[in-house]
Order: sequence, then C-alpha cells, then structure tokens
Amino acid sequence: MRIGSIIDISLVDVPGIPVSVIFTGGCNFNCPYCQNADLISLDSGTEVSISEIIERVSGHFVDGYCITGGEPTLQKELPELLKDLRNSSDGHINLNTQGSVPDVLRQCVPYLDSVWFDIKTSPSKYLTISRTKDNPWKRVENSIKYLLKSSVSFWPRTTYVGKLMTPNDILSIADKLASLGYSGKYTVQNYIASSGVRENEKEFLSSPDRSEIDEIADLIPPQLSLNLEWR
Repeated sequence: MRIGSIIDISLVDVPGIPVSVIFTGGCNFNCPYCQNADLISLDSGTEVSISEIIERVSGHFVDGYCITGGEPTLQKELPELLKDLRNSSDGHINLNTQGSVPDVLRQCVPYLDSVWFDIKTSPSKYLTISRTKDNPWKRVENSIKYLLKSSVSFWPRTTYVGKLMTPNDILSIADKLASLGYSGKYTVQNYIASSGVRENEKEFLSSPDRSEIDEIADLIPPQLSLNLEWR
C-alpha cells in the first residue's frame, strides 16, 4: 500500500492516547484547504508492504495507532493492515476518513476503536468543496449511517474555512447529524494556513473571525443534543 510518512509518537492525534501515525498516499477529494496537499495525488507516497509497516511502528512507547492520509480507504490493503495491527497489539486503533469509500470502510470497522470523520461542508456544497467529478455526499452519508450502527466511537469534525463556508453550513451539518440519530460531540476546528496547504490556494482561504464563531455557537439549538467543540 502507498505510504506518505510515519510519525513514531504523537500526543495530539487521538485525545489522551499516545499513538504512532501512519499517513497513506492518495485522495479522491481535492479540497482547497487540505493540510496534506502533497498526499492528494494518487501516486503520492511510496509502495510499502504491510509487514514493513508493522515492523516500522512496533517497539515505540505508544498505546495505539492512527491511520490518516490522504484518504486511507483508497488503499485496498487497509483492512489487512488494521487486522495485523489488531493482532499485534491491544492498543487503540483510530482511522481518519472522509467516508467516500463505504465498502472499504465497512471492512475496516471490526478492527477499529474510533473514527475521526471529516465532514467537509454542508451536503449541498459537497461537490464544490471536494472538487470531484460526481457528488460524493450519498456515499459519505452511507458511511455515517453505518458507523452510527456499529460499536466504533464516531467523532465527527469539520474544518471551518472563511470565504468557503458560513455559519449556516455548520448548522446544516449539525441538523443532518441529528437527523441520522447522532448525539454527542461535534468538533469544529479553525482553518489555519500551514506549509502543507498549496500556495496558490491560500489567498482564497481565511480563518474564521470571532463574529462567525459566536454566530455558530448561537445557531445550534439545544434540542439537537450536540456538544459543539471549537478547536
């Protein structure tokens, strides 16, 4: 499978759990604010065997693993990697995904403890943000439904990008999550320009201002039973 890089120890990717982070190469989305733009190309990264990956992440003082990307579920070998990680350790296994490949995601669920689920924007804007040939929202929604029926901890989050999103987009996402039966924490993280974002995209992006943050907090009605967390 294609691997971009591996971080031996991270204290920030899974709350309260030190993990090794495995970055896979390739993504079927082309979001303008992607923080790992060098991993978007389907031929990004290097072909690495599962046995080499297991050897590489073994022996560190961690309590689990986080697989991110790119979009990990594009890698057909991902379920096998997760199975081998589960067999080699009783540590926490977390997957980061945008949910557009539900068939592979379903194969991964038996080996997962948690999923950071990146909801890119409101359903009506998915084609605009993902910049894909067809609208991926229905596949994303199917993945959410499947995870909510599973025993895996579901952690939805959205990166709020000024100039691309409005507070009503967050309300729309919150409404959709509630309609699918989710009640719990919904993380909204501020977009911050980093070296991983393509330079030609940065002028069209901005971090939210304080008024937008306050407006979003006021828009989410208590009856949705969502705990909105800003990061």
